[in-house]
Amino acid sequence: MKLKQRHIWLCILCIYFGAVLTVCLIRPESLPEVQPDLWGIPIDKVAHFLMFFPYPIIAYRTFRPAFSSRWAHLLVLAAIFAAGTGIAMGTERLQGMSEYRSFEMEDFYADILGMECSAVITALCIIFRKQL
Repeated sequence: MKLKQRHIWLCILCIYFGAVLTVCLIRPESLPEVQPDLWGIPIDKVAHFLMFFPYPIIAYRTFRPAFSSRWAHLLVLAAIFAAGTGIAMGTERLQGMSEYRSFEMEDFYADILGMECSAVITALCIIFRKQL
């Protein structure tokens, strides 16, 4: 039996959420030693950016509407971004409740920046695609 494409994307989204939660809540000692910054940007901010960059793309592929109105697609993308903002804040709050992690607003900003970049790319693909 062949799975529908939406179900495959839903599985990918669940795996993605599991991976993000794992990375956000893992003990820092468990992580490998890396250089403290990349081009002057703290490496943990780069990690937060990269962790949340794929979210809008994966979520859009999972929940995109079946009809072809570009505005409907952009509205779904906006809702996905809003939900992602809540998820990013939730992961930071969870880190703040942990005894070995801390809440940092700069991490939240890096999460949002990653999602913004990805959402803009996705929106441009929606706008310039010939046929949805």
